[in-house]
Amino acid sequence: MSSLTLAVDSSSENLFVALLDEQKALVDLRLALSQPHSLNLMTAIDWILEQASVKSSQIEKLVVGCGPGSFSGLRIGMASMQGLAQALNRPLYTFISHDLVALKFAHQTGNLAVLTDARRQQLYWSAYISDGNNLTRFTPCRVDDPQILAEQLPESDMLLVGSGVEVYRAELVQLLPDATLLGMPYSQPDLTLLLKMPLVDSQDESLVGLKLAGKSLEPLYVRPSDAEINRQKKLKELADG
Repeated sequence: MSSLTLAVDSSSENLFVALLDEQKALVDLRLALSQPHSLNLMTAIDWILEQASVKSSQIEKLVVGCGPGSFSGLRIGMASMQGLAQALNRPLYTFISHDLVALKFAHQTGNLAVLTDARRQQLYWSAYISDGNNLTRFTPCRVDDPQILAEQLPESDMLLVGSGVEVYRAELVQLLPDATLLGMPYSQPDLTLLLKMPLVDSQDESLVGLKLAGKSLEPLYVRPSDAEINRQKKLKELADG
């Protein structure tokens, strides 16, 4: 059997799990459930392995999305995959979830940005440029309101794609009237595109690819978590008396 990769993206309200060989997805599972990912991830992995008649010991590599996205979802996905990698003594790689959506459009020449809903009237976003083959990230993942986002992007020939497009379509049409907007189903990640991702240097933020996870595995926190925001608020209240 060819080399097998187990891949997970838990950055959104949907859960994506796939078992990949060197060319395609053997099993690709996409779950849209109201339950927390903690209740479904390991069950989903077991189901996928059963469907492919594969034992966990046959997995050669594990890959997990590091964000941006839901703090709780990211922690569940990354902690679960880190534990599985340690148990199997297999390498674990991470990818930026926006990259997986952007790769769908790497064959098109020009600028594009991936937008996902960050709530609080804000968007997580990453901007890219493609020469028709290679995709380069020219803006690291950020979180901004639609107005600030629009000020950072080219005024024309811009493709905006992702779940955030649907949520903020009205504002984006006004702010970037010449942009092309694509929401669903283009916002859904395709885990098979991980097979096209090269291994990249973790220090260069412009490179799109897989990064070998270190011992201190941390999600891509573009902004502080709610817990951290509340902690800072309480500290300020105490300091103010």
